[in-house]
Amino acid sequence: MPSTFEFCIPGTGTQVPNNPDWLHEIKYDGYRLRVERNGDRVRLITKGGYDWTKRYPWISGHHLTLIF
Repeated sequence: MPSTFEFCIPGTGTQVPNNPDWLHEIKYDGYRLRVERNGDRVRLITKGGYDWTKRYPWISGHHLTLIF
């Protein structure tokens, strides 16, 4: 998996890509956030580059419990 990527621009399609390099993003409540995790540090970054980790502590806290 790439270490960095650009935000996806929404589009339409007829099927989900079947490729191990394919990434997807989940859009919550009208905001587009990227989760960046480095060890025990998690950051939520907006499409504009702002760090919103403190605005959504339950999201960043949950990502610390995931095993990659």
